Order: sequence, then structure tokens, then C-alpha cells
Amino acid sequence: MGFAGEASSTLAVEAYRRLEEMIILGELRPGTRLSEQTLAQALALGRTPIREALQRLRENNLVDILPRSGVFVTDVDFRDQFLLMEVRRPLECQVAVRAARLASNEDRARFMEMAQRMRAVVDAGDKVGLMNVDRSFKDLSLRVARNKFLTAALAPIQANSRRVYFMHLEATNIPIGHAHADAIEAIGRGDVDRSVEAATQFLDEMESFLRRQLANSLVFS
Repeated sequence: MGFAGEASSTLAVEAYRRLEEMIILGELRPGTRLSEQTLAQALALGRTPIREALQRLRENNLVDILPRSGVFVTDVDFRDQFLLMEVRRPLECQVAVRAARLASNEDRARFMEMAQRMRAVVDAGDKVGLMNVDRSFKDLSLRVARNKFLTAALAPIQANSRRVYFMHLEATNIPIGHAHADAIEAIGRGDVDRSVEAATQFLDEMESFLRRQLANSLVFS
């Protein structure tokens, strides 16, 4: 890939991250029609990286691209999250195992720092900070795990899970946040057994969170 191609790819990644964040934080709500031109102007990016980002958002089920109709932010169905959780559990536990085993000393130090940052943003109720730490952790753990198939399988799952969690965050949901920090710390310590146990506890907390949100949506529907 030449310089121009690398630059385009970097801009597409930036566009994706910014658009995903806008969807997660509710700035782009379900059903919103998206325009390449408007998004390019709003993000001060060219239309090519915006188009590439929208394609990736579609692959991750965050937008629908409908012929002759346009691009729309998808709705959220909590029932789908339980189906995703069935797939997410074994995949994330496998990532935890591989990351705990394969992380370098430098990587381990970064995981330990992330665990501290996670606890800090959770206790501070910093929603954006929490999202940034979560994304950084997932990027690092997948890189360290060194399995492109795990990365490809988890990309749409994590994008959708992140969206639901942050859309319905309850004061950063401290039990989930601290369970997540424990899982990050276990990887940083290189403790394979504890990393699986902590990842499972975190996912248990996430599933309880989903059940509460589904119950609330049924009550108020």
C-alpha cells in the first residue's frame, strides 16, 4: 500500500471511531438518516474515508445502507444482545487466555495502567473516559492475542455491546466497571486462570445489566 492508501486507511479508521462514538453516545440516534456530505463537513474529512467508515459501520450492524433510500442508524434490540452474549463469552475468554500468556512486559504494564484508569473513570462517573479505556483495552488485548480470526469475529460483537452498554449506562454501573478492571488486571499479571474467571464475572455482570434493561423496556413499552 502506498502513502496515499495508508493515509486514506488512517482517515477511514478515524472516521469510523468518531462516528461509532457519536452513535454510542446518542448523538446519532436510531433511525437517523446519515449523509456522506454532511458527515464529511461535520468531521472535516473527505467523503472517501466517510464512505469507508459507513461500510464498516454496516458490517458491525450499527447502520443500514438501503438502496435508493440512504444510510440509517440501526435500532437496538435487547433480545439480540443475549444471542450476541452466547457468542461473546467463549471468544472473549479465549482472548483473555491468549493475552495473559502472550503479553510482553511492556504490554503487561499497559494492562495494569488501564485497570487503574478503568477504576478511576468508573468512580468518577466519566462516561466518555470509560468508553475510551474500554476501546483501548479491547484494541490492545486483541493485538496481543495475535489471532486475526478472533479479531474479525469480535469486531461486530464488541461494537454492538459497547453501544447498548453506553446508551443505557446507570452512573457508569460501578459493579460492571470494577469487574472489567479486575479482568484487565488479571491479564496484566499474566494469570491465565484468573483472567478467565474475571472475564466470566465481568460477562455475568453484563448479562445481569442486559436483563435489567430488557425488563425496564418491557415495563415502559
